[in-house]
Amino acid sequence: MTENPTRVLNQLLALTDDPDDICFEEQDGYAFIVLGSVQIAVSLSSQAALDKLATVAAQAAADHRGHSLRKVA
Repeated sequence: MTENPTRVLNQLLALTDDPDDICFEEQDGYAFIVLGSVQIAVSLSSQAALDKLATVAAQAAADHRGHSLRKVA
């Protein structure tokens, strides 16, 4: 991996349906969040960016759960 991250613009990536495909791992001294076939290099990210990612993921989970509960009700 290089220290120059690649930007992906206007790319729609679907999150895997298998929770076991989502993990945190280290490879060659770099930390990654693995989302199925997509890897996010944590080592190259700021703490603020990681905190925002955690907040957005929590919000997405809460919104999805709320939508599912409203469907059932």
